[in-house]
Amino acid sequence: MRIKVEKRLETPKIVYIIIPVASILTSLLFVGVLLLAIGVNPLEAYGVMLSRAFGTKFGFTELFVKTAPIILTGLAVSIPLRAGLWNIGAEGQLYMGAFAASFVALYFYPPIIVLPLMVLFGLLAGMAWASIPGFLKAKFDLNEIISTLLLNYVAIYWVEYLVYGPMRGKEVYNFPYSDLFNDYAILPRFFGTRFHVGVIISFLIAIAIYILITKTSYGFAVKIVGSNPKAAEFAGISRKKIIVSAMLIGGAIAGFAGMMEVSGLHLRLRAAVSPGYGYTGIPVALLARGNPLFVIVAAFLFGLLYVGGSAMQTTFGIPVAIVDVFQALVVLFIIGGDFFTRYSISFGEKGEKR
Repeated sequence: MRIKVEKRLETPKIVYIIIPVASILTSLLFVGVLLLAIGVNPLEAYGVMLSRAFGTKFGFTELFVKTAPIILTGLAVSIPLRAGLWNIGAEGQLYMGAFAASFVALYFYPPIIVLPLMVLFGLLAGMAWASIPGFLKAKFDLNEIISTLLLNYVAIYWVEYLVYGPMRGKEVYNFPYSDLFNDYAILPRFFGTRFHVGVIISFLIAIAIYILITKTSYGFAVKIVGSNPKAAEFAGISRKKIIVSAMLIGGAIAGFAGMMEVSGLHLRLRAAVSPGYGYTGIPVALLARGNPLFVIVAAFLFGLLYVGGSAMQTTFGIPVAIVDVFQALVVLFIIGGDFFTRYSISFGEKGEKR
């Protein structure tokens, strides 16, 4: 038996649907084996995930609360990805947005301008943090994967320094938290749950980004730069401007995610603002293949993992690391599955001519 691998001249659209679905199902199978190894029935575990997420008011609203920041970080990764860039720094951009918004919430007056300024400062902080790797890539062609990744640690430890030092709350002095925000610095909540207006805004942002990249000349320019930089230069499209602008837009969205988390969920600045939403945005963008509307769908999958993972942990005593393993497997199989979108495999007898 001879195996022949050939590069596809054109990939059928159905393949782009089959591969992600197959990746997710394969991940479920492997996680199921892990669950069996620790003495948990995988069917029961998956049933608990679904029932907790969709069967209760709290679980259903928490699904949206967890999904919203993942949508935003997924967009923060997917926009540069369309320009051929890897924004691994959404986590750091989220942290800087959270810091800037918290600074406004704690020290700015009068109350009527605080929330708008929190949004503005969150956006600007995320943009500023993303502008560093964007500029370095455009000016010196510095690898953006390394620069964005390393800047994550700077942002995370900056926030830790603040909540252990200058911004530590007076009422919680022994804990790494700031003081609670005043009511005028908190996003409105609904249904007597933690479902806040930022969740709705995140969906609107995804729709707006979809329109931007599919219906405007800027979106076309981003696509050309990402697929064929030389053709973009011949067409008069500035690759450097696209690199910087794509990073700025991604950083702004991640910064808003940070503002949303501190104002809508935590109601204060804390060391662990994010459980890793910025890193989760990477497989979300890969799974969605850069499409903002598909980002919403992929984000719901990972939101379900966060909510369902907590339910499995409390019900079966499963280590929370299993959720991380699930995410890692999804990423692994998506990356592996991408091979089949670019290449076809055929089988034949040895010596058979083709």
